[in-house]
Formats: sequence, structure tokens, C-alpha cells
Amino acid sequence: QKFLIVAVAFLACAFADVSELADPGYDYPQPAPPAPAPIDTYIPPAAPALPALPALPVPAAPRNEYIPPVAVDAPVDAYIPPAAEQQPIIEEIEQPAQDGYRYKTVRRRVFRHRN
Repeated sequence: QKFLIVAVAFLACAFADVSELADPGYDYPQPAPPAPAPIDTYIPPAAPALPALPALPVPAAPRNEYIPPVAVDAPVDAYIPPAAEQQPIIEEIEQPAQDGYRYKTVRRRVFRHRN
């Protein structure tokens, strides 16, 4: 029974009157043809030619000569005493108060630039 209802609905859609689609106002208008591309008539002048550079002289061929290394004196063993240890710099660090909320801060001096 359901198949019969679906078949009848399909046939009704297939044989429906579509004569209103043939009206002239329903047609899609064709787009206008594109305008022709402009013709470039300006041709810029050619760049000035660079003057020819004079040819560089060809260097002479290298000579194959052995150059011995420079004589260096042998290193001399010398005693170098160890560097003296520097004493650590002791900074006074102010401990915070023991009550947990009062801390004394160091006041900074601010110098204004006087021009």
C-alpha cells in the first residue's frame, strides 16, 4: 500500500504541468559579452646602453716554490705561581622581622637629570 502511494506521487510529479516555465520572463538572460581588452600603444624607450668596461690584465701564472716554515724558538718551562684566592665579599643582608609582615626596605635615591 505504501508503495502504491509513493508510485502515484512520483507519477504526479513527473506529469505535472510546467507550461509556466516557457514564459519569456522566466528565461535567464545571457550575460553581455566582455569588452575587448585595451590595446597598449605606448612603448617606452630602451634603456641607455652601459659603456663597455676595459678588459682587466690577466695575472701572471703562480710559481711553484717551496717556502719553508719560519723557525720558532722552543717553549721554555717556567714556574707560574697559583693565583691568590680572593676573599669572598661579605654583604650585610637585613633579615625580615620575625612577626612576618613588617619588612624594612632600603630607600633608593632618585637623581633627576638636569640638562
